[in-house]
Amino acid sequence: MQEEIREIHLKDVNGEPVFRIGLFEGQDFIDFKVMGAFSVEDAEGNVLIKHVESDLKWRVKIKQSRPGAERYYLILYESFHKKRIQEKYEIARKFDPKVEIRTLGGDLFLQGKKIDNNTKYILVHGDYPSELTAKKNARRFQPEFNPKVEKETTRPPQGELEVFDAEYEYSAEPELAVRIVPADVNTKIHLYNIRSFDEILQKELHRDHIYNGTLEFRLDNQGNLMAVSELPLETYLKRVIYSEIGTDLPLEFSKSLAIVSRSEIMARIQHKHLGDPYDFCNWGHCLRYYGDDFEDENIDKAVQLTRGQVIMAQERITDAYFNLICGGHTEDASRVWEIDEEPVFHGKYDWKEVPTDFTSLQDEPMVQKWIHSRPEAWCNLRGRRVPESLEKYKKYFRWEVSYTRSELEDIVRRKTGEDIGILFDIIPIQRGRSGRLKEIELMGSLKNYRIRGELNIREALSYDYLESSCFVVEKELDDTGTPITFSFVGAGQGHGVGMCKTGGAVMAMEGYNVKQILEHYFENCTIQSIYEMDRK
Repeated sequence: MQEEIREIHLKDVNGEPVFRIGLFEGQDFIDFKVMGAFSVEDAEGNVLIKHVESDLKWRVKIKQSRPGAERYYLILYESFHKKRIQEKYEIARKFDPKVEIRTLGGDLFLQGKKIDNNTKYILVHGDYPSELTAKKNARRFQPEFNPKVEKETTRPPQGELEVFDAEYEYSAEPELAVRIVPADVNTKIHLYNIRSFDEILQKELHRDHIYNGTLEFRLDNQGNLMAVSELPLETYLKRVIYSEIGTDLPLEFSKSLAIVSRSEIMARIQHKHLGDPYDFCNWGHCLRYYGDDFEDENIDKAVQLTRGQVIMAQERITDAYFNLICGGHTEDASRVWEIDEEPVFHGKYDWKEVPTDFTSLQDEPMVQKWIHSRPEAWCNLRGRRVPESLEKYKKYFRWEVSYTRSELEDIVRRKTGEDIGILFDIIPIQRGRSGRLKEIELMGSLKNYRIRGELNIREALSYDYLESSCFVVEKELDDTGTPITFSFVGAGQGHGVGMCKTGGAVMAMEGYNVKQILEHYFENCTIQSIYEMDRK
């Protein structure tokens, strides 16, 4: 494999790297109001309308558009090591000789100084027209690999937009995109009645959003309107922290989340959303970035006091993971995703010490006992007085959901495309360090069917997703021994890798500082500032 290390020179504002976040797509038009002075630019940054101060609503609409094109592909494995990806490549070729190695990222430069090398290698396969087609083809590589599906834009949309105020005093007709650039990065922009669709409720929703920084409205791949937020790193982080956990939390925890999130952002530059006009999306696939109006002094202080700080391990910025609530034990990253085993992401008990009753959560009797108990753990909120932001997460430390057998059979058919007939049982095959299932087998009257991968398991057994894959299955049987209902009794919410946000917040409430919190969740790491790095 040839070396393809690129130089990536980051755009910056006053020394801070600038990022673009995809907000939403699929709009026919967008109405907005800017709460301060701003200019209007085209996609190339050419000023169309200079220094506007307007109390009126504005509208962006489509004059004409031609949709773009996109494809789906499978990622079989990810690694920062050439030798490791080459080994996996040789194995994957036995399944299909058309697998390829792609190189992402490169040498990162900020204001002329090299701050990191985030070169990453991914093993990919396919050029699929739909997500469903890609998912069906993923089975070819199992059980050796557990592929995930990604989407890539192959041809951008084309067209022309129109932007104007309510009195049509100002107007412009740029191609492809229009940029609303406030004079101050903290200026708020109010977006009205943005349409979305709730997959669970199966209905259309409309709500207002408020953002700060530059907003770019442009054509999406279907030829409709989308929005992109563009702003400096430290400003971006404030809304990320709010979106990921809420307000009114201890300063030391907010500092911890700022460092972890900043690390994740910097480590993933040009790793995601290939071909898209933005760096990251605004949901859990990247980092959450909600369009709410909020103020929180601790979040502002946390970002300021940790300015530029990231977690370093193995001489690079760590792609630091976090989860909402681990359920009492975090998980190894390599047990959740097809990535390298790294000590910094080893799962561990979320408490001061490991209780002797729960030394191996890969043992089925011990997992049963674990899930049916409420052991001491930082993220066990029972009996604790916690801020309102944490109160709603109490229900996730231990949870239960039930389906009738016919309901679950229908869910499995829709989610996997497989008809297994009557579902008799769900057998655990493999668990990770935290008790999270990595592989299960469904026992059916027509066939047995194995599901591999934490997220695949959670998706296949729920209308949406099970809270986590750390669960045991309980059945109610009829007189013939056939299941009537299946109940999933589980622990935690999410993948469980890295810092438990709920546990970290409780640690801070009990007096632990940012260093102690990060050392608890990440092994063998140090903290450095990207603004002080010069890695020659």
